[in-house]
Amino acid sequence: TTRRETKKFNMLKEQNGVALLIHDFSQFENDEGPNSEGGGRQGVHSITLNGKCEILDEDNTSDKAKRYRTKHLQHNPDYPQFIVGPDISVLLITITSARICNINDQVTKWDAKDN
Repeated sequence: TTRRETKKFNMLKEQNGVALLIHDFSQFENDEGPNSEGGGRQGVHSITLNGKCEILDEDNTSDKAKRYRTKHLQHNPDYPQFIVGPDISVLLITITSARICNINDQVTKWDAKDN
């Protein structure tokens, strides 16, 4: 979901291609976790997801948007201010490809057309 009065929303209306970078690297210097020596957490992968964005509702009436909004709220019950409201649209992202890079800079490419 996103607010409609943002630069992001206006850009998505003009161009539906999106990219999202996710990783498992710690954002804290002394983060504790099971993956590194001495108990601290060390990340292993970064993933760039590419896809297409569909704005499901500009008027908050579509059944598909209502279904996704309900699921989003169920998974994020502490953040309704970002999910529900007259100026908040539901975005549906369809992943088309990905690049997965490990800590040794080895890249694996994935494409939805190949699966």
